[in-house]
Amino acid sequence: MHLTFIFQQPGGADLLAAIHTASAGAQRGGGMFAFASQSGVAALFSRDGIGQFLKRNKKFQLIVGVDAITNAEALLCIGDEITRFPSLSAEAFLHEHNQSTFHPKFAWFESHAGLTVVTGSGNLTARGIGKASIHTPAPGNWEAFGVHKLINPSARETLDLITKWVKSQQIDGRLLPLNNDRVRQRAMRNGLVRYPTPVVVVPGQADELLDVHGTPIDDPSFDEHDILIRELPRNRPGQADVGKDALEFLGYHDTPIDILIQYVKENNALGTVESQRLFVNSSQNYRFELSPLARLPYEIAHDDGRMIVVAAKLDRRSFRYTLVPVTSSNHVQLSTLLGSIKTKANRRLMREARMTSAQLRLKWPSAPLHLMPTPNSSAAP
Repeated sequence: MHLTFIFQQPGGADLLAAIHTASAGAQRGGGMFAFASQSGVAALFSRDGIGQFLKRNKKFQLIVGVDAITNAEALLCIGDEITRFPSLSAEAFLHEHNQSTFHPKFAWFESHAGLTVVTGSGNLTARGIGKASIHTPAPGNWEAFGVHKLINPSARETLDLITKWVKSQQIDGRLLPLNNDRVRQRAMRNGLVRYPTPVVVVPGQADELLDVHGTPIDDPSFDEHDILIRELPRNRPGQADVGKDALEFLGYHDTPIDILIQYVKENNALGTVESQRLFVNSSQNYRFELSPLARLPYEIAHDDGRMIVVAAKLDRRSFRYTLVPVTSSNHVQLSTLLGSIKTKANRRLMREARMTSAQLRLKWPSAPLHLMPTPNSSAAP
């Protein structure tokens, strides 16, 4: 066995480089990480390294934990990579041990020369896996890892150990598809914790990491006004006509996109996590489906007030929302936040407002507890 031990400093990408180097010439590989983020996923599957590995149709099995940090956006981004690379597979490790955390952090690659295992402290996040930066102080974590190069019989024994462990966890029901409802529920819960987003702008840097939709990673724009309050017009059951601005709030920008949404009742009960495909049809109708809407009677208040949806952005691609009919005790308070009713050419305009979670908490103290994200002063791992 040959071991290389490395300390990674903030602003370095040694772990990412080591994984990419290990993938060169490999026949198959895999990785397990306790936490994953959109930016970490984008870095791992970028056009260099593993991106090239997967383009050669080599199999890579990814396992991520959902005890913390890993949010719905991360799961959706991994799903996007699976669409791009059919030889990529991914599962989430989900357990019910409240006092325990799934915490491995390693990647492995098998080649004709043997087995390379890259194992250490860094998670599948931009701060953990590493991203080169010219900023002072540089963003990122202090990490440490080792690159182990094994040959038979050590290589075979280690690979057998990994294979048997994965199989045993699948049999025990701890490894689940990313679209499993329990996995999505946990990821949405993780999204309620809002970490400060690092802004890394490198002038003239040509290889800035983008997600599959062309969005720069570490974009903090959703932190500004992460709450949408909007009236809904009467429409067919379950269909929410929200308008162009609101659909853009939900992530639609001229290109169809998949998002996850979860209903939160006014009494704080949670609904299932639903996948939605946002798009605009040929008639330019800016609408999407909200299944709970079909179960609520649509009534109009005496002052011409309408049903209100309050949507909270957990990350760029996952949202929680609640529906407030005119018969609700909360309706008058929210209607006041929307301002006076307006018409144009004798047509009733749907009122709309945006604000931060902190502002809404002050103005609507009785808002459902599980609706909005909670700021965290520390940086994400």
